Amino acid sequence: MTTLIDVLPSPGDRLAEEAAGVVRERTSLVPSFAVILGSGLGGVVDEMTDAESFAFSDLPGFPAPTVPGHQGRLSLGLLDGVPVAAFRGRIHFYEGNDLSTCALTARLARVLGARTIVITAAVGGIDRSLVAGQVAVGVDQINMMGANPLRGWRNPDGSPPFIDMSAVFDRELMELALERARSLGIDVARGVYVAMPGPTYETPAEIEALRRAGGTVVGMSVVPESTAARALGMRVLGLFSVTNLAGDAATHEEVLEMADRAAGTTRRIINELLPQLAGGPSSGSA
Repeated sequence: MTTLIDVLPSPGDRLAEEAAGVVRERTSLVPSFAVILGSGLGGVVDEMTDAESFAFSDLPGFPAPTVPGHQGRLSLGLLDGVPVAAFRGRIHFYEGNDLSTCALTARLARVLGARTIVITAAVGGIDRSLVAGQVAVGVDQINMMGANPLRGWRNPDGSPPFIDMSAVFDRELMELALERARSLGIDVARGVYVAMPGPTYETPAEIEALRRAGGTVVGMSVVPESTAARALGMRVLGLFSVTNLAGDAATHEEVLEMADRAAGTTRRIINELLPQLAGGPSSGSA
């Protein structure tokens, strides 16, 4: 039987397929889209119904979470009638995992049938015009993590996967998110996400360097998932909750508190986009 690993690039293991096998023992639901919920944002999908939930530690290849604010669970259910796979928490590079492991969420989402993925994250604002509580819609990304998430991946013929990254975030979903958020009176901005390895917050000098490089928000995730998703032919929407101004003093507890406040705003945007998220890839997507 031909599987996705036989037709799409991968790091050469079958961890995503094995994890999907665990999921399929309890539910046959095929998600229209997946969502990865960052620090303090797990409440975005609290209204899911008919959900089956799996601890990351029960899924092959998934490490147990060590970060406060990340439940480390996969829930499959219905969000306003739309089937969705929700990762409540993510796998981080700074926890000691390699970048390919950090991409397992996107890989599993694709194997389960999702063709679109919404990636949320709590971020620091590099652009000083941003304010805490604002949502930045991803328009591009800068990888400063020190390695590429697709390092060591191969196409089925054994060649490296040279993936077009000129439009990491789906332009149609991006513009719709901006338009719908503004129609709801939500304060949104366009965000170029800079991924840092963590776990330390950035110094003022680092933030100045990232600002000059074109970054507008900064975090310690997203890139492994978005890059893998693009390699797997998925549409990607980034919704980033600004929790603080990067370079200023910050604590993880403060970040979680502000992200929790922003969860409702993120949920409203996702709810407005459910018909589009439930659809297939737009023209121009793989």
